[in-house]
Amino acid sequence: MEQYNFTYNDIHNTVRAAAEKIKASGFEPDYLLAIGGGGLIPARILRTYINKPILTVSLTRYSDEIGTAPSETPIKLQWLEPDTNLDGKKVLVIDEVDDERTTLEFTLGHLFEKHPDTEFSAFVVHNKLKEKKGALPEKLSHFFTGEDIHDYWINYAWDAVDIDQFGKK
Repeated sequence: MEQYNFTYNDIHNTVRAAAEKIKASGFEPDYLLAIGGGGLIPARILRTYINKPILTVSLTRYSDEIGTAPSETPIKLQWLEPDTNLDGKKVLVIDEVDDERTTLEFTLGHLFEKHPDTEFSAFVVHNKLKEKKGALPEKLSHFFTGEDIHDYWINYAWDAVDIDQFGKK
């Protein structure tokens, strides 16, 4: 099976280049919002270049505790506090990969529902070039990608059990 092995350096360089594209677009977020777990590291790297506070939400794609029973839709594990006021703010939602687009559709749909007066944009480090199951909301201000890639399996350095052997054959 074809696959990518993205190192921390690969991700850092991709996020740095994307930060320049985001700045050049004129979009200036008030907050970065990481979708945990994959969006956490890219969000922190992005904060180096776009120095804004990071908010987090967390989802799972599995309906059981051991991660073997896939769920039709993502399930909220952690969400913004009910008193989080984003009215009139600009928020950049960050994830590591746009594969089927179901996570982005779910997250952005709930964010727009709870915060209708907020301008949301999204950034993914990797966008898989394939037909998507989900859709981006029409109200989305911007959709930024670090890199468009083939629909291959992705191995990220932060998922490595043995980082010293990561990417070696």
